[in-house]
Amino acid sequence: MGWDVFISHAWEDKEDIARPLAEALRRKGLRVWYDEFTLTLGDSLRRSIDRGLAQSRYGVVILSPNFFAKEWPQKELDGLVAFEAPGEKVILPVRHNIVSGQIREYSPTLADRIAVSSEPGLGHVVEELLRVIKPASELVLSLLVHQLLKTVSQNLGLYRRWVVSLLQLNLNGVQGRLSHQPTDALSIVHV
Repeated sequence: MGWDVFISHAWEDKEDIARPLAEALRRKGLRVWYDEFTLTLGDSLRRSIDRGLAQSRYGVVILSPNFFAKEWPQKELDGLVAFEAPGEKVILPVRHNIVSGQIREYSPTLADRIAVSSEPGLGHVVEELLRVIKPASELVLSLLVHQLLKTVSQNLGLYRRWVVSLLQLNLNGVQGRLSHQPTDALSIVHV
């Protein structure tokens, strides 16, 4: 996948929570789809967002009065819901300047999800998100390291065979000039 998280937010929440959260998650090593990091001049906004939604493992949705007042963030949420399979956690809600009861007024099904509040501070939000996101990222890293070690191990076998071949070639050339002492490259290099 292209990104660990897609950050869905209302433009009005950009300064308070969206940008600081996106930057904090990047500093923690996550690949973050955030409009200011990803979009460039001339991009199709809809196609870029669709690609971001489709290629992100999680959607961090910043729920606020501004979020529920806008159409575009609602469409992003609809896209994330479409990618969520039963029993699979994709949507990670962050409550910002809103309480659970207010969310219930906008969306009873969304109010059912456990959300982290931004009230205790950005550090708390980042910590809670990483509890969900980071274990999967660490698993991917572990798999990559395993594959790297496997590749290195396979190449070491090739390297050893290459060294033995070179020694055999060299020893065969030297052997003809030495007295009749049998020389075997494998007795010199233990594979």
